[in-house]
Amino acid sequence: MMEMNKTKYAEIGRRMRELPLETHISSYEWEELVEKLCASNDAGLRDIGAKELYDLLKRRPARGGK
Repeated sequence: MMEMNKTKYAEIGRRMRELPLETHISSYEWEELVEKLCASNDAGLRDIGAKELYDLLKRRPARGGK
């Protein structure tokens, strides 16, 4: 079981390194990965997902008028 968790973390790390920093915040792939982290059965992955989701929402431009 512990080996499976390490494999998940390694896969997440690999995907994060593949995404360019300047575009990962708004990319569909990044948002999809964050959603999967939030839905994970692993508490550590859910915590990472929650943090990344908060960062995504914080950096997203405000919608609507001025």
